[in-house]
Amino acid sequence: MRFIGHFVLLAAMAALLTAACGDDQPTGVTLGGRGITMNVADLQEVGGVIYQDTDGEYYNVGPAQEGHHFVVARMTIWNVRSGIVSINISKDSGLLEGTEREQGLPVDPYERRVKLDEPPAALSPHLPFLWGPSDLPQDFNISGWMVFEVPDGAEITRLKWEQVDTLRFPITIS
Repeated sequence: MRFIGHFVLLAAMAALLTAACGDDQPTGVTLGGRGITMNVADLQEVGGVIYQDTDGEYYNVGPAQEGHHFVVARMTIWNVRSGIVSINISKDSGLLEGTEREQGLPVDPYERRVKLDEPPAALSPHLPFLWGPSDLPQDFNISGWMVFEVPDGAEITRLKWEQVDTLRFPITIS
């Protein structure tokens, strides 16, 4: 009987993931933990991000240190197991790790930003940001982009996630 329960749970998870994604099947790497299922995809190097916030103003976020660049990652987090999962995506949620122990640390795009005096020619395509607290009801997901600051020349090979669950994603950056 216990086997049937696990089988039904796995079948339900597969159906929910398919329904949550619609025609856009996830690319990248998807892993499941005890509390969440998560997909990491579209990792890219960028010089910075420019966005318009809810206050109507435009902001630029760039690396804080010389010799660093940003890596953005599109992430989707599903709650397929619990009534509600409370998640707080912050500087402690995850990090990028390299072959020589280099680290790419998460960037708070709302804390470290510079207001632009005029509207920019274009906004970053890496929006919305995945940052801050969320309550994720069962069978729902959140999706967005995280920004990491990485030393130039670092060969990043893994994303370590430590929010609700600890997950380790093998990654490549384009």
